[in-house]
Amino acid sequence: MKLGQIANKKVISTFVASMMFLLVLYVSLSQVNIKKLSSLSASINDAVRVEETVLDTNEGLSKENGLTKIEYVTVGGYDHIVLKYSEAYNLFSNALTPSRGAQYFDGHKETYYSERVLPGNGLNIPGRHVADDGTVRDGEGYISVAADPAFMSRGTVLMTSLGPAKVYDTGCAYGTIDIYVNW
Repeated sequence: MKLGQIANKKVISTFVASMMFLLVLYVSLSQVNIKKLSSLSASINDAVRVEETVLDTNEGLSKENGLTKIEYVTVGGYDHIVLKYSEAYNLFSNALTPSRGAQYFDGHKETYYSERVLPGNGLNIPGRHVADDGTVRDGEGYISVAADPAFMSRGTVLMTSLGPAKVYDTGCAYGTIDIYVNW
């Protein structure tokens, strides 16, 4: 590799890093109350934390068509989860698939039921839509699931192999989570 090519790569790398810093700075300042600008104090650690947040959640932000405050949720024993409106979560390598049909995950049995067979028109799922991975989700990005009410009541938030979920339906065996899909 020639010296000129190495220098060009360093210049490009520095430029990209500078642009990322400016983006992080813009995001940070856009969330500051302008009247209190004189009391603004931030460190490079704050900038890096904001940069990671923006980079990790760009799909979630596209729902709102602009930058908004990013909120992390805790689901079961899983911290720092960013809800995604339609993008696949890809959190676990052993996710439920149509060919697998049923499996055990995180202390419960997982199965799926398809809205192609059971349309679920009576379910009250706010913002209901089919995500890119074929799961049926609510407007916040939680995957819709069913559970026995004695096992988990409606509104309970839990982790599945496909991502964070919320109980919206009943009608499966105790200890089983039925994931609502469009497969």
